[in-house]
Amino acid sequence: MYYGLHTHRYNGDTTFNFGHTHGYSGITSYNYDIRGHIHNAYGITTFDNGHTHYYYFITGPEIEVAGGHIHYYEGIALINNRHVHYLYGYTSR
Repeated sequence: MYYGLHTHRYNGDTTFNFGHTHGYSGITSYNYDIRGHIHNAYGITTFDNGHTHYYYFITGPEIEVAGGHIHYYEGIALINNRHVHYLYGYTSR
């Protein structure tokens, strides 16, 4: 049986902190489609309120849905301008 490499897309808005949010989007790392697999992702948020944030997260294991699977993720947008933001959501299939 072939367990192909794959990625997932994700996007969303960070938590509301210090009077603003940031957008983010990207594609996770590649991984084999085997039971219990996870992905990681990193990037830079949108430029809002005069600054950006770097972010990083590791997904949880796959969640089976019709037509494939998704992953839940939680992460942090690292400190910049004396504050952080948090991000969470589900990847695409």
